[in-house]
Amino acid sequence: MALKVVNISKSYGDLKVLDGVSFEVKEGEILCIVGESGCGKTTLLKIIAGIEKADGGNISLKNGRIGFVFQDVRLLPWKTVLGNVEFVLESVGMDKSRAVKVVKLVGLEGFEDYYPKQLSGGMQQRVGIARAIAIDPDILLMDEPFANLDALTKERMQSELLKIIQDKTVIFVTHDIDEAVYLADRVVVLSQRPAKVVDVIDIDLPKPRDRVSEKFLGYKRRIYDLL
Repeated sequence: MALKVVNISKSYGDLKVLDGVSFEVKEGEILCIVGESGCGKTTLLKIIAGIEKADGGNISLKNGRIGFVFQDVRLLPWKTVLGNVEFVLESVGMDKSRAVKVVKLVGLEGFEDYYPKQLSGGMQQRVGIARAIAIDPDILLMDEPFANLDALTKERMQSELLKIIQDKTVIFVTHDIDEAVYLADRVVVLSQRPAKVVDVIDIDLPKPRDRVSEKFLGYKRRIYDLL
C-alpha cells in the first residue's frame, strides 16, 4: 500500500465534516474520491497532504514526497510557464533543469516563455500539473483540477492526464461521477456531511474507456445511487 487512511475525523467548531473515514491506496493506482459538494473531500485531501490536522485517526504514507494540484491553479503571474515550474523545483532543492522536460511532458513545448495570463484555462492547469509532478512525488493529490474547464476541454484534459501520470499513485477528488469512472482504478464514495465511506468500487474497465458503453454507464448508475 502507498497510503493508508484510518478513521479520520474533523470538525470546525460544532460542524462535523469527516466522521471515521478509512481507505487504502495501492501503489501505482488512481483512486478517485467522489461525494457531493461540501461533503469534506477537499478537507480530507488537505489532511492527507499535511496542510490541515485531523481531530482523530492517522495517515500512513509509505514515502513522504507529495505533489498537490489545486482546483484554483495558483500560478505565479509574474513568472513564465518555465519559471513557475523552476520555482517549485528550487523550493525543494531539486535541479531546475528538469523543468524543461516536465513542461514538454504536459504538452506545453513552445509555450515555455508565456505568462499565465496568456494561457487558456486548460493550459494553466497543465502548468499546475507540471509543477506537481516536477518534484517526482511518491503520491499525487488532485483537488477537482478540471472543475472550472468547459466540458470538451475537461474531457480532453482527462485523457491527457492518463498519459502524463502513467504509473503514478494518484488520489483524485471530484464530484463528477463520469470523471471518476473514466479515470479511476477504484472509487471511494463518501456520504453527505459528516462524510463517511459508503463504498469502495473497483472499476474493471480497460483504459482509455468508452464513456457510452453499457458497463461504463452501469458504474455511473451504481455510484449515483449510492450518493
